[in-house]
Amino acid sequence: MITSFRIENFRGIKKLELNNLGQINVIAGKNNAGKSSIIEAFSIGIAGVNSENDPLQEVLTKVLTWRGWFGKNSVTSLFYQDYLATKIKFVENNTPFSVEIRKQGNIVDILGGELKIDDDTIRRIGLGKFIILPGIVKAGPLKKTYSVLVNVGFPKEGDLLTVFSTSDDMYLVEMPVRFLTPFDIISPGFIERAHSWAFKEKGTERAFSIIKKGYPEFQNLSPLPENITPVMYVDIKWTKKAIPYYVMGDGFKALTAMALVVSSLKNGYLLIDSAEAFHHPKSLRVMSKTLVRGAKENNVQVFLTTHSLELIDMLIKYGLESKVEGRVIYMKRENGNVKASIETFEESQELRETLGLDLRG
Repeated sequence: MITSFRIENFRGIKKLELNNLGQINVIAGKNNAGKSSIIEAFSIGIAGVNSENDPLQEVLTKVLTWRGWFGKNSVTSLFYQDYLATKIKFVENNTPFSVEIRKQGNIVDILGGELKIDDDTIRRIGLGKFIILPGIVKAGPLKKTYSVLVNVGFPKEGDLLTVFSTSDDMYLVEMPVRFLTPFDIISPGFIERAHSWAFKEKGTERAFSIIKKGYPEFQNLSPLPENITPVMYVDIKWTKKAIPYYVMGDGFKALTAMALVVSSLKNGYLLIDSAEAFHHPKSLRVMSKTLVRGAKENNVQVFLTTHSLELIDMLIKYGLESKVEGRVIYMKRENGNVKASIETFEESQELRETLGLDLRG
């Protein structure tokens, strides 16, 4: 479990340190307080030292596109000050880890003969697009880099903007991570992948039971071949034919995605941005119980952002009932600086009951 986390020079965060983290960590605060930035920094940090299926490329792509892709500015916006390196440091089970994001200017300086990209590949990328080039992972001390090329027509100075790497004295470790955003709920192909994750872990039966608690009419979920690519279909009571997942309501899709992801993850990390998105009260209650139960039974540490006071209250209630160590992290911005205070679930419940304090900041 990650017990402390430090961020420097990332997005709107100049410097921030979080200590005494819990198994379930609810990040709350007003708009533009830095909540999503923390989730993104966590995802990059964990993926950057991860040996589990090499997830950094997927996480980096999501961080660059989740807020909307707008060329080089999407990459530059990762830095609080773009001439300084971003540093992400955290402690997991008493072991320190660090990841750096360094802006670079010349493609030759970074590739160094280890990474090759030919003119035909560059032309296929096209202007206004980006490609992530994986580096070489060597045994022993970690040598792992990811390069981001944007607006490429030809490899010239300025095309290669960032490199992701970890300290030379750190080692790759197995830290399974899932980073979930509202975009995943509607993104083509995501639910099929989530289903395969759960199937491999023999978690589909559990996921289906979770879905039925929110939607009793649900019966089954299955990817079916359609134009070569599998497409998810939903079997609902009283319907003559299965229904494509992508035409179902957003609330159903949100709970289904959450159920599959939670049922597929063990001994890892679940990161959720805008966790309340698309949920009605009953679905929100099912999701809250699912997160608490999944964290406890599968040894998963959860970090999520939310604007929902109802969700915060539910997670505190179910967390305390299940004796899961939880934290509410209050984010705020003062004079341009991001600050955070951390309260345990017990302390947060007392603030709600005695003072009626709005825990969203």
